[in-house]
Amino acid sequence: MITKLQKLIQNLNENGISYCHWKSNSSLSEVLSGNTDVDLLIHRKNADSFRTLMSQLCFRPASMQVGESFPAVEHYFGLDEETGILVHVHAYFQVITGESLAKNFHFPIEKMLLENVREEHSVRVPTKSAELVVFTLRMMLKHTTLVELLLLARDWKHIPPEVEWLWEGGSLDESVDLVRSWLPSVDISLFSECVAALKSPAPLIRRILLGFRLRSALSIYSRHAAIWASLSGAQKLSIMAFRRLTRSQRGMIPQSGGAVIAFVGPEATGKSTLLAEAKDWLGEHLVVEQIHAGKPRSTVLTLIPNILLPALRYLLPTSRSNQVETSRVANEQSKKSQEVYPFIFAIRSVLLAYDRRALLTRAFARASNGSIILCDRYPSLSKEAPDGSQLQHFVLPSEHYPVRHLLARIEKRLYQEIPMPDLVISLSVPMDVALMRNKTRGKEEPEEYVRLRHSQTSNPNFGNTPVCKISTDQPLEQTVLEVKRAIWDAI
Repeated sequence: MITKLQKLIQNLNENGISYCHWKSNSSLSEVLSGNTDVDLLIHRKNADSFRTLMSQLCFRPASMQVGESFPAVEHYFGLDEETGILVHVHAYFQVITGESLAKNFHFPIEKMLLENVREEHSVRVPTKSAELVVFTLRMMLKHTTLVELLLLARDWKHIPPEVEWLWEGGSLDESVDLVRSWLPSVDISLFSECVAALKSPAPLIRRILLGFRLRSALSIYSRHAAIWASLSGAQKLSIMAFRRLTRSQRGMIPQSGGAVIAFVGPEATGKSTLLAEAKDWLGEHLVVEQIHAGKPRSTVLTLIPNILLPALRYLLPTSRSNQVETSRVANEQSKKSQEVYPFIFAIRSVLLAYDRRALLTRAFARASNGSIILCDRYPSLSKEAPDGSQLQHFVLPSEHYPVRHLLARIEKRLYQEIPMPDLVISLSVPMDVALMRNKTRGKEEPEEYVRLRHSQTSNPNFGNTPVCKISTDQPLEQTVLEVKRAIWDAI
């Protein structure tokens, strides 16, 4: 059991909160290792105590960004500090279940589950007889719509073994008695047939017919009409398919709001690797988007100039940003007079500032709606910042160069209008390590350029934004864990 869940279970037990892990307990070891969601049923009288406990244990509440949120169900996420696993807790205060997508039924069996419990790995779980009741209802209702049948076919191989597991440690007679007491609308012979049909298993057509009979008997507990449940299930299946095709996320957002998190640092510090790790980690549950402020997408205004940029770089290599920047620094170090930078460099700098402002303004808006935005590079307030204002580095008399002076003022204003991120993760690595890594990268940069960037990014300035400095000169696993901790503290 991972530490985060161990602390949660221990506190639930010690604080007298009436709870149980109410389903899928044949895979409880997977749950306790953090590999799947935790489904807790909480007595309604303990709801306030439970929420206080979750806050004390640093579990963050979350909700769906779009679509229906089910009543009496809350979502919490907590970071396991030792492994970096993000634990997802479903807290149920009523048994809202049925179909996988619509969950169209509320069965008044909370007291039955909470009173008929046993302990497994220190976790309170229903007796197998009680859990067999819930499992049978859930599985048979999934036989009543085409959408649910499609989903059920994917996981069907796990169903008969789970029935067998519940059957071995429980008693069908006890389950029948519980149905008779708590769900009097269900004929006990029908329930027994449903259990047998799952255990055998019976042919699909028989299971479908039994499912519809059971659904009819349970209709008094439905939340919506059957046609609504079918349409809702189809809609959610289409959303799932769209997300899979577009590789988008599940759609959960922290109730505390989203955030813009910037990864900055010199060349060869592992920004791309760590961004990918963070996106995979958060994206399993939350709405996450990754952007690149160093290479923003073109806007309508800059599209044509940016299309021509590769050709201009080829024709005018001395006007490239890294060449101009390296030359400027060399002149400063040798105390030579300031050279006049190419006019095309000034135009490119202003267009880049415009694209960055557009990109980061949109990112800030999406974060305000709950998304987590992971940003590769970010303009800082430092004078020598590589991703900030470039024209301000050059001191040219305005009376001799009025157009360049005007462009410099426009660029400066554009950068001033960019919102600051919520967290900056500043990556660093010793110079010798950076040079060695640079030689093994797919795109090797000139050594003098790597040294320049290393010096420019050593002390980033982002105003009042917190900056978390992390050295990547350590095992990747440890670096990733530090990044996860920093992000979770900021959300």
